[in-house]
Amino acid sequence: MGVKITGLDDVQRRLGELQHRAESLSGEHKVQLNDLFTSEFMLLNTDFESIDALFEASGYVVRSEADLDSIPVEAFDSFIRSRTRFSTWKDMMGAAAQQILAKRLFGEA
Repeated sequence: MGVKITGLDDVQRRLGELQHRAESLSGEHKVQLNDLFTSEFMLLNTDFESIDALFEASGYVVRSEADLDSIPVEAFDSFIRSRTRFSTWKDMMGAAAQQILAKRLFGEA
């Protein structure tokens, strides 16, 4: 007595699509802060609706990568701890990056 398995062609096709998406994500990519920190991400994880609102409340003006790099790490991490679900700015960036990569990998964005 045998068991008939169907749908393997569909699974193989989906795995091929997943592999193609993964290959397109390899390497280094630049992402704008507003794209990285979506409204959904901000509302779920912070006291703010946008990354711009977070920067405004923190007292730092961020108009460029240099502005962001000039923020004192310890002071900003303290602000992040007090107004988000994260311990550090690095942790917050990592979580946002993971979310956006997962969406791109699995075709949700």
